[in-house]
Amino acid sequence: MNGRGLTAQLKDKTTKNLWGLSYPIMIGQILHTLMMLVDIWFVSELIGERATAAVGVSTALMGVIRVGPFLLSAGAIALVSQYTGSNNPQGIRKVAQNAMMMALGIGSVLGAILFFNVEGALRIFGESSPGVLEEATKYLSIAFISIPFIFFNVTTKAIVEATGDTKNPVKVFLLMNGINIFLDYLFIAQMNMGVEGASLATLLSEIIGLIFMGILMFRKVLPFREIIKGIWRFHGKTCGDILKIGGFSMVQMMIRPITGLIMMRIVLGIGEIPAAAFSIGGRLFEFVFIFLKGLQIAVSVLVGQSLGKGHLQQAYKVVRKGLFLSGLNMIVFFLLYVVFGGFLMSLFTSNEELITIGVLYLRICYLGVLFVVFPIVFGGAFTGAGDTFPPMVSGIVGNVFIKIPLAYYLGSLSGLQATGVWIAIALSVVFEAAVISLWFKKKGIRPFIQHQQTLNDIKEVRS
Repeated sequence: MNGRGLTAQLKDKTTKNLWGLSYPIMIGQILHTLMMLVDIWFVSELIGERATAAVGVSTALMGVIRVGPFLLSAGAIALVSQYTGSNNPQGIRKVAQNAMMMALGIGSVLGAILFFNVEGALRIFGESSPGVLEEATKYLSIAFISIPFIFFNVTTKAIVEATGDTKNPVKVFLLMNGINIFLDYLFIAQMNMGVEGASLATLLSEIIGLIFMGILMFRKVLPFREIIKGIWRFHGKTCGDILKIGGFSMVQMMIRPITGLIMMRIVLGIGEIPAAAFSIGGRLFEFVFIFLKGLQIAVSVLVGQSLGKGHLQQAYKVVRKGLFLSGLNMIVFFLLYVVFGGFLMSLFTSNEELITIGVLYLRICYLGVLFVVFPIVFGGAFTGAGDTFPPMVSGIVGNVFIKIPLAYYLGSLSGLQATGVWIAIALSVVFEAAVISLWFKKKGIRPFIQHQQTLNDIKEVRS
């Protein structure tokens, strides 16, 4: 593509719409990633490698928990975006009411179960590093209290974004991240609270987030007067639709952190230094997904709204532009991780062995991560349509059938150790991309909320 063609692509209306929805989320992701890096920096510099590995173990486990809200948020995105496209405010409010109530209910039950069974939750890591697991227990004893707030914040954020407003939720999450960073400094650097300080900072920021997201919901989506009128109640079919769409999405999203836990156990079996490299490298890779996560939400929202309006061709155009923009993102970050990997790792540690292993992680894994554009864009399109089964299947193939067996063999049996694990991660992304790409090419997308015009468009496209 020449310069003129690239300029035309960037000026296209659909591209601008994708960017308009993506960039606020991107800003939020940047600051969230910086907050995560500041968090791990405080722990690594002020406490040590063992605490760094412990935070990695804890965040890997919390990563599984943080997938739970996708049971609700994925369905909310599909339904609210399609109701927005079809100009149905009553449908939007009904989805919002039920999703919020389920978020608080499910989050509270799950949080209580885990809070009283912290050691049991850590058994997945075995006894490979008792010191690390002891520190992780301290972290999680506080972190599990935040689960109801996490469920509420993620779900309400998805609802507001599905209406086309991606700016206000990001403002709330920026506030949360700023509070988290300040509290990290206060609790870890000034009060010497160790890993407990890092966890407490996150908990308090989530509580602040719940307050402001609740205010945003009542101002933008669900007027408070409807609660006063007694309209606040469960609607069985709406709850069923949310859970039907979100169920597959939650499984698909949960596969990655669950396999991440297993990968952490494999790496811990190799040593604490590889585990620390795995933790730091994983945080650094968050930069790759800053734009991609925003783009995926934008694709979901625009595809859903297009289908709600009955514009199938526009939905496919959104997908094509999404692939174009995500491809540019991957080109930009290629040099950063392949050429400057050593510099990036040196920002977090002076341990030469840790830097060497971390550089290999960044370079090898990124060769596979290049293919993540397909799961991101096609997965976003399927979610906007309300069909979350294909992303789930591709995630299972890549992460369960490829990554885990290959990582165990290459990391534990072949003698490659940590390098073998990095190779397995890269190959798993390639297989996941292949599966979802073939599925999208063969089946395409259909709206979850059926509209006659949309059905007519589908017939025209197939003819």
